[in-house]
Amino acid sequence: MLPFDPSVIVNRHKFNFGAPSVDTNVYSFEGNDTAIRIKELVDRFASQINAPDSKTVGMLFWKRYCALFAGAVYTWLHHRYPLDLSFNNLNFVQSGANVKFYVLSDAAVVQIAVLANEEEQDEAYLRHLFHDHASQVIAAVVNHTGVPTAGMWHTIAYLLAHWKQTWLRESPSEAVTARIEQWFEYATRRLEPAWLPGRNVNPMSCTFRAVEDPLHEGRSILVRRACCMNYRLPGDDDPYCYTCPLITDELRIEKFLKSHA
Repeated sequence: MLPFDPSVIVNRHKFNFGAPSVDTNVYSFEGNDTAIRIKELVDRFASQINAPDSKTVGMLFWKRYCALFAGAVYTWLHHRYPLDLSFNNLNFVQSGANVKFYVLSDAAVVQIAVLANEEEQDEAYLRHLFHDHASQVIAAVVNHTGVPTAGMWHTIAYLLAHWKQTWLRESPSEAVTARIEQWFEYATRRLEPAWLPGRNVNPMSCTFRAVEDPLHEGRSILVRRACCMNYRLPGDDDPYCYTCPLITDELRIEKFLKSHA
C-alpha cells in the first residue's frame, strides 16, 4: 500500500495502480522488445488522431506520454517515494487519443530507497526515470516517426518546468519548496549529467521564455521551445495552444484569456 494519498497523480497525471480491467487496448511490455511495443503504441495512437504525417504523431504521442514522468517526479519531490517505472511494471491503456498508465506494483524501487543520502537517491532516480525509461521511449519514437530528438527532450523539460511553477505555488512547507528548487537545479545542470551516461550536455537543460500572466499577479505563461504540432491536426479552426512558440504574444494572451473565461 502506498504511504501517501495518490489522488494528485491519479487526477492530474493519469496514474492508476494495479492491473487494468480486461481491455483489447491494454499494452504490456512484459516479454516484449521495448522498441517494438512502443511502435505498436504509436501506431495505435496514430489510428485515432488522423494526423497528416508521422512526425506530428510522434510529438503528440510523446506529449501525452510525458505525464507519466511528471507524476513520478511529483511523488518523489513531495513524498520521497520512488515509484517503479520499469517497463515490466507498467501497462498502458489507449482509449481514443488518450493514454492511461497502470503501475502494476506500487512498491518503491528498493535499490534507490536504501541509498545513504539524498543526492545519491536523486541521481539514481533521475537515471531510473530518464536514462532507463524516457531515453528508450524517445529513441524508439524518433526511429519510428522521424520527430527530432531535441524537440522530444524539450517537451519533457517544458512539462516539468510548467509543473514546477504549480508545485512551488502549492507547496505545503518551506522544506518542500527547498526540495523542489534543489531537485530542479540538479536535474537541469547543463554539463555531463551523471544520470545520463555518455552525454556531455544535459538535454533537459533549457530555459523557457516567460510572458506575464494577465490574470494572476506574479505568475507567468511559459512558452514552449518545441511546438507540439497540435496545429497540424485537421478539423480545428483554432488549433494553436497559447504556449505555442509559433504565435505572437498578442495572440497568446488572447487565447489564454479565452481558455480561462
